Amino acid sequence: MATDNTDPTAEYRKNQSWLYDSKAGGYVRKTAIGLLTLVIGVFVLFPLYWMVVTAFKTTSEIQQIPPTVFPVNPSLEGFRLVIESSIQAGGYAGLVNDLFGITVTSAIDINLLGLIINSLKVAVGAGLIAVVLGTGASYVLSRREFRGKNLLMSLLLASLMFPGTAIMVPEWELISTLGLFNTHLALILIYGAMTAPFVVWLMKGFFDDFPDSIIEASQVDQCTPFETFWYVLVPMARNSLIASFIFAFLLAWNELVFALTLLDNSKFTVPPGLLTFVQGFNTQWNVVAAASIIVSIPVLAGLAYIQRYFVQGLTGGAIKG
Repeated sequence: MATDNTDPTAEYRKNQSWLYDSKAGGYVRKTAIGLLTLVIGVFVLFPLYWMVVTAFKTTSEIQQIPPTVFPVNPSLEGFRLVIESSIQAGGYAGLVNDLFGITVTSAIDINLLGLIINSLKVAVGAGLIAVVLGTGASYVLSRREFRGKNLLMSLLLASLMFPGTAIMVPEWELISTLGLFNTHLALILIYGAMTAPFVVWLMKGFFDDFPDSIIEASQVDQCTPFETFWYVLVPMARNSLIASFIFAFLLAWNELVFALTLLDNSKFTVPPGLLTFVQGFNTQWNVVAAASIIVSIPVLAGLAYIQRYFVQGLTGGAIKG
């Protein structure tokens, strides 16, 4: 029997690359990746940094040219003005005066606390609608075979590619016809419908990989399909459900166009409400930055608490086995 003496590394040595197969090339690659990461990090994080340092500057320092990278005289003026505005606009000035003997007056008449409450109502409502409808639909699409299933999944995926502004006019007509103009319910329904397709795709991946043996065991215990879904699958899909809810919540919390179009000042959520702080050449940018930081605190605190569920939920249906 003839022995194959061909060197298996010969072809590799013939096609060596200086960039990938030498020590100097390795240093170049690591340096390039590090610089690229640094540039992307600065590009992403610098606006956040600038918002924070602006919140601690005085109005006179903000107007300096060239601008200062760090606050020369750190000040809480922006936060004070935001809090005073919220107290006055929210009707709490009398209560504060009675309890602490402090007279609160503000030239800005914007209730930031009211904006946060409005956004929480809309975001939580939209998240619940998206999770309930999307989870039920994904279970059916995962466990049932019917004609047009693949087409329906493709349409759901395609719906995620359309920008919200493309359906603004028909949505406005529909909301006006239903008598929901200037109501938070209109935003809840719109945001819930916009995020439900994403929930369907995310949860379908989880249900596709769910062990059939567990479902068969529930059937042996004479569980109906709904009981199997509600008492077996839903508790085990907790992480994916949390990830779906967070996605829908964040979209509703940050969305501007629909809220600005369908609501007036008294019903504004956070994004259009923050725009009211911008008043042309008279804008106090430290106040805008301070308000932006304050409205970010509830979301950041919530995400920090459930971050691990979010990551596990996003990857729950991505790996088989």
